[in-house]
Amino acid sequence: MTYKRLIEVDLPIKTISGHARREKSVGEAGISMLHTWWARRPLAACRAVILAALWPDPADPECPIGFRNVVQSHLSEFARKVASSDNLAQTLGESAGKWIRADNLDHQGKSVWSTPDEMRRGLLDFIGDASAWELSNEAAMLNCARGLTNAAYENQRPLVVDSFAGGGAIPLEALRMGADSFASDLNPVAVILDRVVLQYIPKFGNQLALDVRKWASWIQGQAEKELARFYPKDEDGNTPIAYLWARTIQCEGPGCGAEVPLIRSLWLAKKGEDSVALRLVSDKEHNCVEFEIVREAKTKEVGGGTVKRGSATCPLCGYTTPIARVREQLQKRNGGTADARLFCVVTTSTTTHGRFYRLPTADDLLAEQEASQELKRRVSAHNGALSLVPSESTEHYHVFVNRGPIYGMRTWADFYLPRQALTLTTLIHYVHEAAVLQAKAHGRDYVEALQTCLAIIHSRMANSHSSLCYWNSSGQKQQGTFVRQALAMSWDFCEAGPFAGSVGSWRSVTLKGVAF
Repeated sequence: MTYKRLIEVDLPIKTISGHARREKSVGEAGISMLHTWWARRPLAACRAVILAALWPDPADPECPIGFRNVVQSHLSEFARKVASSDNLAQTLGESAGKWIRADNLDHQGKSVWSTPDEMRRGLLDFIGDASAWELSNEAAMLNCARGLTNAAYENQRPLVVDSFAGGGAIPLEALRMGADSFASDLNPVAVILDRVVLQYIPKFGNQLALDVRKWASWIQGQAEKELARFYPKDEDGNTPIAYLWARTIQCEGPGCGAEVPLIRSLWLAKKGEDSVALRLVSDKEHNCVEFEIVREAKTKEVGGGTVKRGSATCPLCGYTTPIARVREQLQKRNGGTADARLFCVVTTSTTTHGRFYRLPTADDLLAEQEASQELKRRVSAHNGALSLVPSESTEHYHVFVNRGPIYGMRTWADFYLPRQALTLTTLIHYVHEAAVLQAKAHGRDYVEALQTCLAIIHSRMANSHSSLCYWNSSGQKQQGTFVRQALAMSWDFCEAGPFAGSVGSWRSVTLKGVAF
């Protein structure tokens, strides 16, 4: 083939870029919601590039006659659909005008795409408009695109190969635009995502989505019933959605030795007049630091945290323990996750909207202690081939990727509170149970697809339930482990309520991840 493709001639970059930017903010679930992946490509850009790379340039003298002969008919059919559908025209916005005008001219026997140069312009217009998120599943767009791809290759589906497919955006759009695709990657997470996007969803379709929702709901019900006593509600019926913890060290100031909570910021909620913050209270009689919650907090009234650049300043004596000694103390306690201090509980009220912040109660502390004891009991009773809580070493990662080992978190288990580990191991148990129960009614391939999707939801839970998550005071919500492409140290961290229905809960990650 000596003819040029459209991508070698021109591309409506401005239009495609606008759709790609918008795609990130539409707030609807797509394949990007399945699981965290760092190099996500906008579907708009992938769709446009695939079409422009597959289709010949009609203005090229070597363009196949068969392709050139059907361009006009397919674009005319698309124009008729736009002219006859108010919804489609509304979706296209200002771009709808040129398609409606083209349809009017067609009725008068004056085709807009009668010359090769006009065909080129028409195809580029179509590629730009087809990049819109709202047209992703529009039958008129898909039929036109697939028809043109089919004509370009004389009824033989072309093959698009992506050897580093990542989240699968390019091979997915290739399939949707009428080509076959082959995808691979070195990263096992990418391979799993590609298998779900390119194999399981096309093969099992809506039935898989329905069963994922069904069994995810069943898993929540079973796990919540089993773990409810470790996440008690308040006496007034309020539901805790987050627990805020701080790692601690012992002050090394002369004659002090107080326990210093490591907190980067004292703000709990930055919301104008409704701002909430912590106040550190020095109890010199008992040589400890206590907390107070300040409502309607003013910036000038809120002090700084106790940690700055890794060094910790004691609120009692003012001595600053250097970062090297902070690290040494935490290394002896495997990062200080298991013995961290609970300093605040965030709840949702049954009567008012918004967040409510309170100090922890005896019941909160008792629930965590009982969860720790239950985890120890289960670990002791476990006799599987793999450890109940992942115990693999994390020390082989570079410090730029994983900061945990330099603070003593040398295995994956060290990154989780006992209650978090208990919850995650319980959830994965029911993921396996769901697959076993479903196997009685479906074949092996379908059960594998279902279990993989449920495991992806569990993986998203692991991202939201580690001691590297933190509380975002501006948004008043939890931020997950991977806010960037590395495991960064978090001095104070946020434990999400797994069944509270808020950010980080099983219901929340399920709704985001299965709306495919």
